[in-house]
Amino acid sequence: MGLKTPLYPAAQLEMGLLVASARVLTSFMGIKEIVSLCHRTAETMPGFVVRETSKSEVEAMVGRGKILAGRASKLVPGSACMHRAIATRLWLARRGVDSQIVIGFRKRGAIEGHAWLEVVMGNGQLEDVYRSEADGYSRSMDEGDLVGVK
Repeated sequence: MGLKTPLYPAAQLEMGLLVASARVLTSFMGIKEIVSLCHRTAETMPGFVVRETSKSEVEAMVGRGKILAGRASKLVPGSACMHRAIATRLWLARRGVDSQIVIGFRKRGAIEGHAWLEVVMGNGQLEDVYRSEADGYSRSMDEGDLVGVK
């Protein structure tokens, strides 16, 4: 499927609005405030899915969410990893997929930060989205640390 092929237009619109909202909110809110707001929103958001999802269904939703967030990020000026992580966290929450935002750092001359998602797969295992081991980012804090919940 090429990037020019529409991928669920309503879902793309939803993701675009989430990325744009995250971009606007991060311009005047701190990381702790925005992650707390995202957490509260995800916890209270009405979802589409009311049943358990299998690992393959979760993998498909995560893959779709990554594509949608990537496309939306290209259309929102100044969007970055934090905006994609927030948008995808909320998008997945609406579909009954549990995840949390993780923030890490690495040093390559200067200290660099990165945000990614940790998704609970259908079998209970955790999988990182928007991060690979080769990136070199070390986990510093997650949503639970910032919100005060574990």
